[in-house]
Amino acid sequence: MKKNFLCLSILGIFLLSSCDMNEEPQSSASVNMVFSSAKGLETYAYSFYNDLPNYSSAFKQDATSDYSAKNQIGGMEVGAYTTNSSSSWSWGALRNINFFLENNTNPAVSENIRNHYNGIARLFRARFYFNKLVSYGEVPWIQKVFNNSEDPDLFNSQDTRDVIIEHIIDDLDYAYNYINKVDATKNSTTVNKWTAASFKSRVCLFEAAWRKYHATDELDIARTGCTKYSPKQLYLLAAEAAKEVIDKGPYKIYTGTSYTNGRGSYRQLFIADNAVTTEVMLAIATDKVLQMGEQNWWFNSSTYGPHLCMSRKFAKTYLNRDGSPYRETKNDGSFKTFVEETTNRDLRLNQTIRGYDFTRMDPTGNYVPTAANFSGHSLTGYQYTKYTMDDVSYDDARTNDNDIPLMRFAEVLLNYAEAKAELNTLTDEDWAKTIGVLRMRAGITGGTPTTGTLTAKPTSPEPYIAAYYPDVNDATILEIRRERAIELCLEGFRMNDLKRWNCAHLWVDDPWEGVYIPALNTPLDMNGDGEADVYFYQTDKIDDAKYAPIGVYVGTKKNNVLNVVQAGSGYLLKYNIKGRDWPARQYLYPIPEVVIQKNNNLHQNPGW
Repeated sequence: MKKNFLCLSILGIFLLSSCDMNEEPQSSASVNMVFSSAKGLETYAYSFYNDLPNYSSAFKQDATSDYSAKNQIGGMEVGAYTTNSSSSWSWGALRNINFFLENNTNPAVSENIRNHYNGIARLFRARFYFNKLVSYGEVPWIQKVFNNSEDPDLFNSQDTRDVIIEHIIDDLDYAYNYINKVDATKNSTTVNKWTAASFKSRVCLFEAAWRKYHATDELDIARTGCTKYSPKQLYLLAAEAAKEVIDKGPYKIYTGTSYTNGRGSYRQLFIADNAVTTEVMLAIATDKVLQMGEQNWWFNSSTYGPHLCMSRKFAKTYLNRDGSPYRETKNDGSFKTFVEETTNRDLRLNQTIRGYDFTRMDPTGNYVPTAANFSGHSLTGYQYTKYTMDDVSYDDARTNDNDIPLMRFAEVLLNYAEAKAELNTLTDEDWAKTIGVLRMRAGITGGTPTTGTLTAKPTSPEPYIAAYYPDVNDATILEIRRERAIELCLEGFRMNDLKRWNCAHLWVDDPWEGVYIPALNTPLDMNGDGEADVYFYQTDKIDDAKYAPIGVYVGTKKNNVLNVVQAGSGYLLKYNIKGRDWPARQYLYPIPEVVIQKNNNLHQNPGW
């Protein structure tokens, strides 16, 4: 067996399957037995991890994002979400935590040990409430166990964002002060005190940006009486928490794997059998024997996943290796081929998608050049590889064994850089220790006045990224947004970033264009290995039947949504899925109608 699975229902002590806040804990063990020993507290604390994303969901958290095309979209994504659709108003995990905190008082266990486990519980309570805050905004703050269905507190209205944020910060400060684990944990599958500080930087950064960038719309928190925390105060808290981890924690950016054929230090973080604890601060374990790992199946199967793949618009944000902005055309105005596009770029591009140099292990055990699979896998030609193993034997079942990072030191650096930039206090030294370090690992050697160098901030906005975020004119903030999107691609941050920046319209606006196609109705070698990889055709059929296995129809007949658009003397692949929408009300989920019917003291979110 590979490792312990702390995200499973270990023993299941006191776990709740119900979302009712007043349901009795389901357990035959006595409270005294569990809370009378350090081992009992440890066992109970494992139950908190069940609220984390698991092996089948942790790598799917960015399935909805502006920069990833996919073959199917749901109700929220087309603006069809309703008060009857909302289904995440679940409180069982909170009751489990509060039950622990109420009962962890047995003097048979030393106070230090009890405080340690209380710190873990409060860390998970902070995480629970942050997810509620992001989803619903104002919610009731609950820190007790309801054992009476008539308890009047069950019918409380929402507390303000100020109240929720204050309690989250208090919980995280307590966790940081009392969790006694200071080293990286085994395989990073459990938390330590640095998890609390890192998470505080995430929470405060989100709320600071929300309050700044929603200051003139109907979600403006000042209109609901929230005045305790200004954006500046929250950015300061985010920066301070991040700096605590940077200065005192055991983590650093991992650089131990040299780059070759789509594999290097960056991607090693996502394909390692055991989490790279140098940088990965929290991870979800997978196991091939237990069939608890399905990254390859989801990304590389023609029948399971949504064929998620990168958009061309986003691919163009990756800088050239020398730090200059990428341009899709050459000096003569002609479009670059895919080989040219993925040559001498930020190494994270070719460690996130199949670049020209990507190789996979075939059934004979040999690594061979492998282009994107256009026949049922890739809608744009930028096929993701970040979480997938480079062995075809992993593709068709739950066979992955590579752990899935949930929190990385890289995020802490990005949180610090963004908070300091928003405060207008980011120095060149700060830039070098954050953005410069990340770009250096990505093989970038220099920069320009518009992109910044490895040691100095930019002095003027770079036009492409400025057009990406037209409401921002600060060159440093723009480059940090570029860096954040690239470094954390597919890791579950993008939609929350768009929400806090008031940029969710990007979900609608990204055209989901793909690779450049020099010619139609002809076999094409996309990666330069001398082998035909795809045959794009518009005609009723392929003229030469031998190319049928790699044929991809891009015409407009047959109700086809995979088409092409003219680009210079060739074409761009384009996935024309219709219906994407993001009404302003969707920045917050609606309170489910059935919930308001039970508690009419709750008020509905704006627009619902």
